[in-house]
Amino acid sequence: MQNEQPTQFRGSSQLIQLSQAGIFLAVLLAVQLLGLPNPVTGILVNALLTFVLLHLGTRYALMLATLSPLGGIVSGHLPAVLYPLLPVIMCGNILMLAGYSLMRNMPAVARYAVPAAIKGAVIWGAGMMIIEFLKIAASAQWLIVPVLGMQFFTAAVGLLAGEKLFAAISRSMVQSGHS
Repeated sequence: MQNEQPTQFRGSSQLIQLSQAGIFLAVLLAVQLLGLPNPVTGILVNALLTFVLLHLGTRYALMLATLSPLGGIVSGHLPAVLYPLLPVIMCGNILMLAGYSLMRNMPAVARYAVPAAIKGAVIWGAGMMIIEFLKIAASAQWLIVPVLGMQFFTAAVGLLAGEKLFAAISRSMVQSGHS
């Protein structure tokens, strides 16, 4: 009998986390559908991914990191010519979160710039290979360079924003006694 209580609590806690992850997925998709400029949307998406990583943990952050590029297609933020990059963007998101998680105790510049550079490099490198493999017209190849710069910028600023949001909410929860 004594063993049943922690099991029930654990199940309840997991259900709460799953529910929160579902809410964050809805928010992430809603942000992408707002029609904001790509840099603003990218920062908000990366901030949400970072916040979920810090708040709910790796499992749910990776789930959202994998699903978020689909929102880019639905919302029109990802041009059709770049659809072949969808799996690469998913991998870039995952590697960004992994890099941030590993560098979480490093100085701010490294904590934000290195994971952002990894994400940008993966997307750029794979994008160039896909463009070459698919023999996409030279007129579309130029799109990958702004994508690289945008991915780096939105990842770095999004990591910072997500971390600051988590810290602010955590402070607020502690101050109000909800820790």
